[in-house]
Amino acid sequence: MRRLLAAGLAALAAPATAGPARAEPRVTLLDLPWPVAEFRGPASRVATLVGSTETLREQRSLGDRPAVVVWGQGGGAALALDRAGSIQALPLGPAAADLATLERGPGAIPDGRTEASGPLTATLTGPVRTVPHAGLGSGIHAAGVTIRERKPVAIGAGAQAVPHEVTTVPAGEGAAFEDREPRLVTLAGAPAVVTVRSRPEAGSALVVIARRDGAWRVAAETPPLPEAGTWLNPAGVADFAGTGQPQIALVATPHRAGLLQLWRLEGDRLVRVAEAGGYANHVYGRAAQDLAAVADLDGDGRPDLALPTLDRAAIAFVSFAGGRIREIARVPLPARAASGVAALGAGRDLHVLVGLEDGRVADIRP
Repeated sequence: MRRLLAAGLAALAAPATAGPARAEPRVTLLDLPWPVAEFRGPASRVATLVGSTETLREQRSLGDRPAVVVWGQGGGAALALDRAGSIQALPLGPAAADLATLERGPGAIPDGRTEASGPLTATLTGPVRTVPHAGLGSGIHAAGVTIRERKPVAIGAGAQAVPHEVTTVPAGEGAAFEDREPRLVTLAGAPAVVTVRSRPEAGSALVVIARRDGAWRVAAETPPLPEAGTWLNPAGVADFAGTGQPQIALVATPHRAGLLQLWRLEGDRLVRVAEAGGYANHVYGRAAQDLAAVADLDGDGRPDLALPTLDRAAIAFVSFAGGRIREIARVPLPARAASGVAALGAGRDLHVLVGLEDGRVADIRP
């Protein structure tokens, strides 16, 4: 097990409006011998498949533990909790060079990731340049979202190919899905895909792709941002407000005002629940979008959101309880957040990991 290096940082105290005083979060740095360039959370395709790589399979070292997967020039590792609730770094050896191939799907756009959940996979396909914006590092975006659904095979029918139903939902004329990872989620009790659609004449909008009348299509969309070339980045989907139904958190213009918003799906409409400025979950010009993590950060049994402040110099722990945005704590970082934010464990064993701009990984213990 790799040892943690103390960072010697003290977190800011929670604001007076945040309720009773809490212990200050602790920040340490993981002792990794190479700089981290890529960071994937435990729900990513890479994290769910990394245990099958030759190195970890031979060592039988990961098992079914959730992991954050990080890699860069010089190596890679799966970060998981050991029995004592500490972070254990499991080296990936030669497998680190092939991690990017684990998350790509047939026809995926450059830097695109295939997402999987149960029998469904979703991939951004059909590279186009209809939207002249390169906030994700490239002006190549997707003409469609391709959804593959694995169908059941009849028992006792002998050896046969597993049937799939494949549907591509188009962005529409002149539009593109300006995204790199279509998010497979459950909304209103049914599977859905959350992604970002942009048009040249307006800013981006969040869209929900779902089955309607038996076919996949764009079922709901937020109003587009008013200024062309402006963009938004989804941050998480969970029952943040405690209503019994999931809501969608996003950051509109994460490189400008950084508006953290909460939206709920009502039939085929997306309704904004709350908004507050001063947050970011993306670095302009980088493909990494996973700079937010869903976890119970204050122990009240309800999911919260951890994400960087607008300057990315700190991580904010945010509650949406009751449908309003409230900071639980704000934790300064030893360098700016850049490659990812993820949560492992729960309660006393909760760790919020942050990929930093200088290639290190910070471990925050709320």
